[in-house]
Amino acid sequence: MPTLGELLAEVSFLAAMPAVIGVFVTAGILVVSREWRLNVLTLTLQVFFIVLLLTRVIRLEVAAVKGLIGWMICMVIYVTERRASEPLRAAAARETPSPRRRRQILSARASFNLLAALLVSVAAYTAALRIPLPEVPADITLAVYGLVALGLLLIGLSERPMQVGIGVLTFLSGFDLFYVALEPSLAVAALLGALSFSVALVTSYLRTVEVAAIAHGDAQ
Repeated sequence: MPTLGELLAEVSFLAAMPAVIGVFVTAGILVVSREWRLNVLTLTLQVFFIVLLLTRVIRLEVAAVKGLIGWMICMVIYVTERRASEPLRAAAARETPSPRRRRQILSARASFNLLAALLVSVAAYTAALRIPLPEVPADITLAVYGLVALGLLLIGLSERPMQVGIGVLTFLSGFDLFYVALEPSLAVAALLGALSFSVALVTSYLRTVEVAAIAHGDAQ
C-alpha cells in the first residue's frame, strides 16, 4: 500500500496554479457556506491543496505530517458538529419563523458573503501582483494572500464560534505557508501545526458550550 508521501508525489503536478485555484475556491466556499458537512469536506480539500503547495518549499515527509495534522483538525470539527447537530435541529424546529422566511434570509446572507469573497479575492490577487512576498514563489504568494484575506473575511462575517474558528484556521494556514517557506525547519512546522490544533480544540470547546447553552435555554 503506498504511503502518504508517495501519494503526494504522484499528484505533485498539481502543486502550482491548480493548487492555488483550489485554495481560493475552498476558502470562498467556507466564507459563503453555513452547512457544516460541506464545510468539513471543503476544509479537508483545502488542507490537501495547501500540502501540495508545501511540498515545493519543504521536504515531502514534513508536508505529509502537516497534512495529517490538518486532517486531524477536520476530524475534530466533524465530531464536534456531529454531536451538536441533534440539539440544534430540535431547537430549529421550535423557532417561530417559517421555513420560507429562513430560506430567504439565508439566501440573502449567502449572496452578500459571495460578493464579499469575490471582492476580497480580487484584492488579494492585486496585492500579490503589486506587493510580492520576499523569497516566496509568485503562486505561493498568491495563495498566502488569498488564505489570509479570506480567513480574515470569514472571521469578520461570522457569528458562531465554529465559523470564527475555521476563519482563524484559514488565516493561520496562509501564515503557515508563508513562514514555512522562509524557514523550512521541522521545529517551525511542528510549532505551527500545534498552534492550529490548539485553535481547533478551543473552537470545539466553545462550540460545545454554545450548543449546551442553546439546549438549556430551550429547556426552560
